[in-house]
Amino acid sequence: MSAFPPGVLRPGEMSLLFLLVSRASFPWTRLGFAALVVVSLGLGWWGLMLDTTHVPGRTWYDVVYHDLQLFVMGADPASGGGPLSWQLQVARFLAPGTAVYALFEAARALFTGEIRRFRDRRARGHAIVVGQTDAADTVTAALEAAGHRVLRTADAAGLAGVGLTGATVLYACGDDTTDATANVLTVAEAESAVRRAGRGPDRLYAHVSDPDLGVALQARHLSCAEPGVDFFTLSVIAAQALAVREVRRIVGGPAATPAVIPAVTHVVVVGSGEFAKALVVGLAREWELAGDGVRLVVDLAADDAGRVVEELRARWSPVAEKIELRAAPALGTGSAAVPDTVYVCDADESVSLRVALTATKLWHGGPGSLVLLLDGLAGLTGAFGTEASRVLDNLDGRLRTVTMRDLLADVERAEARAHADMYERIARSVHHVYLRNQRERGVAWGELPAMVRWEDLAEDLRASNRGWVVGLPERLARMGATIAPRDGAPEVVFEGPELDKLAEAEHELWESVRVAQGWRGGPVRDDDARVHPMIGVPWSELSEENREKDRDVVRLLPEILAEFGLEVVRYDESPALLARR
Repeated sequence: MSAFPPGVLRPGEMSLLFLLVSRASFPWTRLGFAALVVVSLGLGWWGLMLDTTHVPGRTWYDVVYHDLQLFVMGADPASGGGPLSWQLQVARFLAPGTAVYALFEAARALFTGEIRRFRDRRARGHAIVVGQTDAADTVTAALEAAGHRVLRTADAAGLAGVGLTGATVLYACGDDTTDATANVLTVAEAESAVRRAGRGPDRLYAHVSDPDLGVALQARHLSCAEPGVDFFTLSVIAAQALAVREVRRIVGGPAATPAVIPAVTHVVVVGSGEFAKALVVGLAREWELAGDGVRLVVDLAADDAGRVVEELRARWSPVAEKIELRAAPALGTGSAAVPDTVYVCDADESVSLRVALTATKLWHGGPGSLVLLLDGLAGLTGAFGTEASRVLDNLDGRLRTVTMRDLLADVERAEARAHADMYERIARSVHHVYLRNQRERGVAWGELPAMVRWEDLAEDLRASNRGWVVGLPERLARMGATIAPRDGAPEVVFEGPELDKLAEAEHELWESVRVAQGWRGGPVRDDDARVHPMIGVPWSELSEENREKDRDVVRLLPEILAEFGLEVVRYDESPALLARR
């Protein structure tokens, strides 16, 4: 007799159900297996009905019970041997075989998960994304779109299970709406684990939803010179990417013919959230290089536009100096003219959608002149498709939709990163200021090796700019200063002995970076042989012209930091302290 009472599924039968549920991703295998089960049950029922007709008191319940027992080789009518019908002969082999296959597949599914977790713990060269948020999904999609392997964990407790020590980059993108330091703590925990193990990600990034806090954290981190840790705000990065795309679309890049660019370009930004503010800043910074004297007028349309405009002018020098930013509390109040482009990016995306589809005054521009940000509502972007597939009208080609995921995908990187880190962004700012000043002096694009955009700059020149950023804390320490978010206060001015002391530090930094790149001293400069006459020469022995170049770099320090929303702050402004320096 069986140890399992009627109505209770045996282990083999439980495995059958497990398999049918777990193999949903393989429909043909699942259907084939189901067919075997049905055939086994059918033949067993048929054979048992034929071979047990002589059993006194037999009922159809007994037939069903013995039919199920065939799967575990425990059906009494088929166990005794002797003459059996061909139906039962086939069923008593087919049913156990099906059960064995089910057990095998169940074990394989179980061990496959274990093997996968084992492989994840020992993975190499991958990216880790921590969190279950929209930001985490966006970063993951950007990394995967670039062909990088991404492993995810819900929180810091799962870092070991996703191969922390073998990863190349980690993004902490958890929910920081209630605890602003949540992702910062995740990065701190990951850094501690990496230090203990002696290996791990080269770069650790913490998402900070509050841009003001993000800038403050960046300022503090810049002052301790630990490349590889960074704080970022996804909306800011996406807005900057959109600004780069849009300015190049408007002016056509450095090689554009000035004659085809209008004297004034007028755009409207609808909204005053973080994306909208970052877009205004990004447009101003890009326009510095690409505008070529053309005036950019930006109307910010929002209920609190006046306050936001003043805030942006105070913090970001390009906004105050390079564009004309105007407050427009209501759509259409800033100017009677039809704007060239309207960017609808309210913090509430449902409001943005309503504005774009109901404010008919925005529909009078040319093709692609109405840009709608739909990130949380990204599924709607496909509704505004081509003529053959669209569900919603795109206003005869005037409406363009963008998402943060698409904007991040614009940036192609060989390494596993979704965005440029803080050191590279400031290095870009260094080069940005250099290009702007050279253009103001009349130097043409391509006239010098460095007169190209960052994307086209030689790697050794990029490394020099990065080295400038990494060496910043040491130079600031020489003057008893640090970095803080810009608040519109008067900028620090370097002059006299302090200027010369910092200029000497600039020369030493430049020399150390060049030597690390394989350059050496020599009487005549030879870029191919990496020979430079100023290597090995003390600053005091340089010509006045070359010393003035180092002083120019120091003078530009506040300007460069202002490009990034930062400024130099002295710990002590007392005349006695300044005289001792």
